[in-house]
Amino acid sequence: MTNKKYLSFAIVLLFTFNARSQAIINTENLMKSMDSTLTVGFGINGDFKFGNLELYQFNITNQIGKKFDKHLIRLLFNYEYISENSEVLASDYIAQLRYNYSLGNHSVFSFIQSQKSRALSLNYRNLIGGGYRHNIYKKEENYFDVSAGVFFENELYLKDTNKEVMIENYRVSLSSFFKVSVSKKSFVNTSIYYQINLDNSKDTRLFIEPRWYYEFDKIAVYVTTQIRHHTTPYIDIKKTDSELLVGLEFNL
Repeated sequence: MTNKKYLSFAIVLLFTFNARSQAIINTENLMKSMDSTLTVGFGINGDFKFGNLELYQFNITNQIGKKFDKHLIRLLFNYEYISENSEVLASDYIAQLRYNYSLGNHSVFSFIQSQKSRALSLNYRNLIGGGYRHNIYKKEENYFDVSAGVFFENELYLKDTNKEVMIENYRVSLSSFFKVSVSKKSFVNTSIYYQINLDNSKDTRLFIEPRWYYEFDKIAVYVTTQIRHHTTPYIDIKKTDSELLVGLEFNL
């Protein structure tokens, strides 16, 4: 599939549990189509209500991946807006630029990331870091990888209030990724991230995302769940949140 452009349009169909209270994001699902030179993913969904309840809600997701020789560059950008009865509940974004250099089945990587979340009173979270990814098992479409890295994070909460909090940390990140084929048209890929504050080992973040796919000719159905946990939130928010999504991908 070299030199073939791949366009994925994803529509989220079901529902979300709780607010997105953690800041780990997963770019692994874009990897499933990276045998192409260029991969482009675009998703949008919305909910608009008028009358006794005025509700405006929409989400936009964009992913772009470019592969050449031993180099892989991925860009992800998500934006979410929610307004209820003229009150803005969320106007949030998260963006990540990631670079991988292949060492056979292994790779080294670096990334930068930025995020804003109104629901979390998070004015910004900026990251920069890198690491090493090691393949333990690979057979046909199935694989199991682990990675280790370190990154710097800079966060600001509750800006311009008497509860303003500025956080600067270095974290170690330990991750694992695996894909298992269930049948010729069905597979599961799972990503797990565990991040440890180098100055306070009790301050950790955990992210788990299994995703099940069933592929038709040019359409794939998927179900994914995400669980995020932060042992020591820096402001008064819940330690754990989760979401469940069901969707379609159209491959053109």
